[in-house]
Amino acid sequence: MTTSSTMRTPVKLPPMPSESEASKTYKSVDMARSYLEGDNLIFDDNDGFDRALRDGFFLLKAPSYMDFEHGDRFAYHFFEPATEGDLRPYTGFKSYTTFSNSYEGYFDREHDQWEHFRLERKHWHLMPSEVATLGRHMAHIGICVLRSVLTYVGIPRRDWELITNGISEGLENQMLSFNHFRSEKATRGSKFHRDSGWVTVLRSTERGLLAYINDELLAIDPVPGHLIINFGSSIEVLTENLTPNVRANIHGVARTERNGQRDRMSYVMFLVSNLAGNVYKYGPNGPTKVQSVKEFVIQEASRTYDDDNDTL
Repeated sequence: MTTSSTMRTPVKLPPMPSESEASKTYKSVDMARSYLEGDNLIFDDNDGFDRALRDGFFLLKAPSYMDFEHGDRFAYHFFEPATEGDLRPYTGFKSYTTFSNSYEGYFDREHDQWEHFRLERKHWHLMPSEVATLGRHMAHIGICVLRSVLTYVGIPRRDWELITNGISEGLENQMLSFNHFRSEKATRGSKFHRDSGWVTVLRSTERGLLAYINDELLAIDPVPGHLIINFGSSIEVLTENLTPNVRANIHGVARTERNGQRDRMSYVMFLVSNLAGNVYKYGPNGPTKVQSVKEFVIQEASRTYDDDNDTL
């Protein structure tokens, strides 16, 4: 058992349900709602910011300039064999498994319905230009959220670049990940897990996402015209000694069930630290280094993709 100071307290979880079981069993979270005013995060309700930090999830109204058509198309087709015609730029990505690192390209998760395709910003030229544009918009939103949160919890601007490994300044890593959940595969959608990064910007159009909030499993349901935002373990570790602090709550996807209908898809923008960086905690004397990002990511990933279904 690791003694890492960044390891979250183990949580005993119920088995991942199917979509139909989840819809009957788990009520929907009343998520705080927000929008961007310029680059500033504004919540509809006075207690919205505090609720968002406490729950680890909130809704953000998608700016009017965002067009999800091409991102949705890519998510629905990236795993299909390369084809001709209009879909040619959106297919054939299942063969992209030869990146020099271990975190980009196509992945088939052994224990999940989940297959996904991930690319860092420097490789977005491999996708249709409209998808890359959407990725830049999603990254900008994530950075606005991150900066607003750092301001809200009282961390001085001078420390942002160090503690976020440059993420607050728009530096790497900005990772787009497209997810397809194969209903014909008789297993969970995805394991319960925490994101390891800073801010996750999620485009989802269907129910199925569940989160463990305040010792209760609840549904994180999409709302038309809104993105779902959640926080990763990096910002939870950073702020755990502050008031207020940020929660990175556990979440996963119910087993997708379809009867001849299109499978579930989603896609996300992850803001994640470079593996060469460090993880910090913030306190009265400023930032304290607690672990390398590489060690932290290995620790978190080992609990995200294994076959241990009911403990995280």
